[in-house]
Amino acid sequence: MLDSCLNMEFNLFLWPMILPMILPIFYCFKYKRESLVEILAIILTMIIIVILYWPLSNNFFTSQNILAKFVLFVFLPILILYILSPEKSLFSLKKYGIKKAGFKKSFSLSLLLLPVMLGVTFIIKYFSGVSYDADLISGIISFFESFSEEFFFRGVLFLFLLNKTNLKVAYFSSLFSFILMHPQHLENYTNLFFFSTIVQGVLTIEITRRSENIAGAWILHGINRFFIIAIIPFLLK
Repeated sequence: MLDSCLNMEFNLFLWPMILPMILPIFYCFKYKRESLVEILAIILTMIIIVILYWPLSNNFFTSQNILAKFVLFVFLPILILYILSPEKSLFSLKKYGIKKAGFKKSFSLSLLLLPVMLGVTFIIKYFSGVSYDADLISGIISFFESFSEEFFFRGVLFLFLLNKTNLKVAYFSSLFSFILMHPQHLENYTNLFFFSTIVQGVLTIEITRRSENIAGAWILHGINRFFIIAIIPFLLK
């Protein structure tokens, strides 16, 4: 992995995901200055993610990628918020949506909305074409890896941010940071996967908003990943 990192061109391609954080900064500066430290802590986390994520871009479907993304998207924000925030609650994961309360509702919502997500994914893949073989192992790895993104984009950038700002600010920040984390979909405005990313972002936020739990968002995101990698190639070939 080290050799592959050395041979890769340094690329900060995730930087656009930081742009939506301008809104919570303005909001807190005007209405809730006591929350500015936490907002800046989140932005610092995102800057570090942008800098350190680039070596993973060629190693998506590996166990090392699961661990690295967990460190960047889960452990790092918890650590930085613990160090910089006045609220010293390192082991309290409830504020990020990891809790028993709301789990059943979150799970039920994921099952209810999953057909919508899979339907959108299938239609887009059908019209875009499939040029790869089904990979069961990569699909399983991708399912578990999706937890890290859900923790950060729905747990931190929605639930945690919701307590520091308001619903509109948290919704905007979570959704558009998630969309801009996939700049490859923005290179071509006719790219149908851009629409799929929006749908997934909205559905996972709605599951999280209604249940205050990220379990269902992870299930929807993870199963959709598995569907793309391990199931669709069988259906469309």
